[in-house]
Amino acid sequence: MAKKTQKQEELTLSKKDQKKVDKLNAQIPYHEGRGNKDEVGKIKEQIDAIWEKAREAQFA
Repeated sequence: MAKKTQKQEELTLSKKDQKKVDKLNAQIPYHEGRGNKDEVGKIKEQIDAIWEKAREAQFA
């Protein structure tokens, strides 16, 4: 995970994408607290998709 975080820090998200990621990250503790692992997985997939899109845009 540490390596992934470093790579993400090197990339910069647009303000719009960063806002989406922050909003999704804020939802994770709520769903974890309720034991809703499926929803946590979906949220993390959405966050990963946003980062992947940013990576593709930067290196394209």
